[in-house]
Amino acid sequence: MDIIGPITEELAPGATDMDLSWMVSFWESFTDCTIALDEQHIITNVRRKTDSNFALSNITGEPFPDIAAEEDRAFVSANLEMLKAAQVPFIRFRSQSALGRYYRWTLIAFYKNGFYAGCHGVAVDVTEQTLNEITLNWQRALIEQGSDFISITDMRGQVLYTNPVAYQMLGYDPLSGDLPMTRIFTREHMNAIRKKGMKTVRNSGFWICQGEAVHLNGTLIPVEHTMFSIKNDKGEAFLIASVIRDISDFLEHERTLDEARKAAEVANIAKSEFLSNMSHEMRTPLNAIIGMTTIGKAEQTIDKKDYAFNKIDDASKHLLGVINDVLDMSKIEANRLELSDSDFNFEKAVKRVVDVVNFRADERNQRLHIDIDKKIPHMLNGDDQRLAQVIANILSNAVKFTPEEGDIYFDATLVSEVKRVCKIQISITDTGIGISDEQKTRLFQPFQQAESDTSRKYGGTGLGLVISKRIIELMGGEIWVESEPDKGSRFTFTTLLRRVSAKTKLSQAEEGTQTENGDVYKDFSEHTILLAEDIEINREIVLALLEPTKLVVECAKNGKEATRMFSEAPDKYEMIFMDLQMPEMDGYEATRYIRSLDVRNAKKIPIIAMTANVFKEDIEKCLEAGMNGHVGKPLDINDVLRHLSQYLSAP
Repeated sequence: MDIIGPITEELAPGATDMDLSWMVSFWESFTDCTIALDEQHIITNVRRKTDSNFALSNITGEPFPDIAAEEDRAFVSANLEMLKAAQVPFIRFRSQSALGRYYRWTLIAFYKNGFYAGCHGVAVDVTEQTLNEITLNWQRALIEQGSDFISITDMRGQVLYTNPVAYQMLGYDPLSGDLPMTRIFTREHMNAIRKKGMKTVRNSGFWICQGEAVHLNGTLIPVEHTMFSIKNDKGEAFLIASVIRDISDFLEHERTLDEARKAAEVANIAKSEFLSNMSHEMRTPLNAIIGMTTIGKAEQTIDKKDYAFNKIDDASKHLLGVINDVLDMSKIEANRLELSDSDFNFEKAVKRVVDVVNFRADERNQRLHIDIDKKIPHMLNGDDQRLAQVIANILSNAVKFTPEEGDIYFDATLVSEVKRVCKIQISITDTGIGISDEQKTRLFQPFQQAESDTSRKYGGTGLGLVISKRIIELMGGEIWVESEPDKGSRFTFTTLLRRVSAKTKLSQAEEGTQTENGDVYKDFSEHTILLAEDIEINREIVLALLEPTKLVVECAKNGKEATRMFSEAPDKYEMIFMDLQMPEMDGYEATRYIRSLDVRNAKKIPIIAMTANVFKEDIEKCLEAGMNGHVGKPLDINDVLRHLSQYLSAP
């Protein structure tokens, strides 16, 4: 049977007539198929062995390069062109088929009248051999170019091979010869290899441990050392491989994670204690408010009722202070605590704080000494409210932790002045319980106090100094403490404030108006304003607070009602106090609606937000909606009066 078919119609140059029958048995023994191509390299004939692995079918009439994998087609085409152009008798190459198997091709050219007319060829499936070669190649690349130190030894430990990475890891020149094994490991690790590693590998085939390698410069490198046996065809171990990995980064990562875990545990404990303290700090004034309210309702005399009201007032202010601390702390953790600048009288700002704290000091028979450097300018620009908050926090702590009849000293000094920027240093010294060095490390940490039982004994949230530190940093200063147990404490901080002209007009709040707390109520009897507030008790509070001004206040229960009342009488109202969170229509939408009305006064009427939303972004949102100002809740009557005085003229 003519299995191969005629190889040539014209023998290749130099060939002679011969009996080709021997090729049949040869092909049946060693090849998988024969193939014939015309001069355009189109497949004209394919014959397969019965048990052939040749995986291609229906390829007759196809270009020969197309039966190869896409990435090999250019390579196959180049070999065919070489066969055609170079007039060589045959060409041999290996390529991957489109179906994934590998074949070694032998193609023999034939000619007609001296011109190339095509070729015949045979294919041998070499997939397994090729894959083994590929595996060996990547294994070799992994050993030679990987990141691990790899060595091969005989069963006695004699080194037969060391990869280039080992030299690089340990700082040796690859041309310097074999690595000195007794010097590249610490004595402890070398002993572990000899006494335990080799023995374990011989018995069980595997051993792993951590130790230290020694760099040429003497640096110790933490490593993970894995040893395993390599077996021959009979299953006998005849070599030992070692893989040595630098685990410096891994151990550093582990240390970082461990430190983070410990820090998280400490933070969780601190926050748990903080929440416990916070519960106490909130419930205590609430208990006073609720209890004194019950007592006040039952009392018959004005004096006893006033006593209850005063206690309620004190507890309410304390509770407000706790809430403000929590809000400030949330802004600090979100990196959203910001300052606002205004011109203020430094001495008066200090005096206002001292007057409040001095009241508590008098109750404990403490002496408060004030010394303000005469060189400090009278008028400065900065955030006087935040500055007062810091001073109040530290002074309050001094009063809290100083025994009765103790002394507290307040000193303010001008350190320097450069281009009208004044660096002022404020020190607050007490003769109190003092602080140990270990306690100092926790003073300015969130949710922590010097001692865990401090809050139980003295009260407080543990947030005041944290907030103060952040405020001082925003003001360009720093804070520190000097103290010893039982010898008092000295808190010192600096701040940068800008000198301003003494002619600067002070705000009404700075000048001071007189109410029942020292401010004067002006007569606004000829004016009418609109109050949009959905909560009845809040409306009652505003009406009661403004009653001494004789101001006419008309109320709307939501934003929709407020817009209707204004639309019906736009000239009646001279000002609007607008709550933000109301049903049907909130304060933002109501303000935008009023500003959009085509009626007189709609664009100009002052609209002041009156809300518990007191963050800076809340104020900015109010202004963006078309409001003129902002009053926070709980209401400060002085702040309300300031806005009234700004927009309404007293007779």
